[in-house]
Amino acid sequence: MLLPSHTHTSYDMMALHPANTFAIPQVGIFHKQLFEHAANQLARAVREAGKELRPAMAGSTTVSIPNRNRNRRRGGTLHDKDLTVTRVDLSDGKPLAVVVNWTAHPTFMDEEDMLFSGDWPGHLQRTMESLIGQGIVAMFYNGAEGDQSPTLPADAGSNWERAERYGREMGIEAWRVWEKVSPHEVRAFGSHTETITLPTRTWHPDFMKTGGAEYGLNETMMQGFLDHLQPTTTRTTSFLMGDLVILGVPGEMAAQLGIEIKSKVREITGAKFVTIGGLADEWVSYMLPADEYRKGGYEASVSFYGETLGATIVEGVIRAARGLK
Repeated sequence: MLLPSHTHTSYDMMALHPANTFAIPQVGIFHKQLFEHAANQLARAVREAGKELRPAMAGSTTVSIPNRNRNRRRGGTLHDKDLTVTRVDLSDGKPLAVVVNWTAHPTFMDEEDMLFSGDWPGHLQRTMESLIGQGIVAMFYNGAEGDQSPTLPADAGSNWERAERYGREMGIEAWRVWEKVSPHEVRAFGSHTETITLPTRTWHPDFMKTGGAEYGLNETMMQGFLDHLQPTTTRTTSFLMGDLVILGVPGEMAAQLGIEIKSKVREITGAKFVTIGGLADEWVSYMLPADEYRKGGYEASVSFYGETLGATIVEGVIRAARGLK
């Protein structure tokens, strides 16, 4: 399961999409060499990881962080406060890796920032690796961040300074949690994948006001865009490691749906710690509750399967979680 962190200052999704033959600069141009480079780097990481397998222990903890993210939708107040830290140590107690889950868009950078950056998650990872030391690898995965933004005082400086400050502060929060986690033998380990048939592809009436204008698409072009690039099926994988379950969501889900899924999966599996792995393996679009889709706005305008998409994905994710038993 691939779990990207999300950033606006890295590879363009459409530059990595072989089916993108539209040659529209605003959408992004497919770049074969870049696609092959990204695929080769992922393959290299998998091969390297398999060269030196050793016995390990793991443990997770979730804490509530109430004031570090917010709902960015107009009138929205619900936000996911869960910070989940998973500690993986070798059997002799030496720290090996730490995996952090937090729900917030990495969007401090904007269209004028033309250098590569992992935004605040990159700073979080580097901060944890520095604080823990011992050659540990820190990893990050986002949650149901479709309508979630980070919070930071407005006087925090440039975009780069804001991203660094937020990432360092969240890294310190996660490090404090890491210190309290007690790894133990992992007795339960596994995964289960389910295919999800997606609703009919369509675009929201607001799309032409936002994405249509931004990307240079008219209605005729948009229909071809959906037919050519948006899939009719997707998949979700649930991953179990000890008392942790990660639920893969193939896109950007609203926090309301993510919180609903986590609650139901705790009941189904009995797992103590349940997280959403957002943007898992694929990006099919934003995913909203039906009433939020009908309200419109940016998130609805880039949701390409109508108002039932959110419920469809929720049902598929819960079905995959049931398959863990």
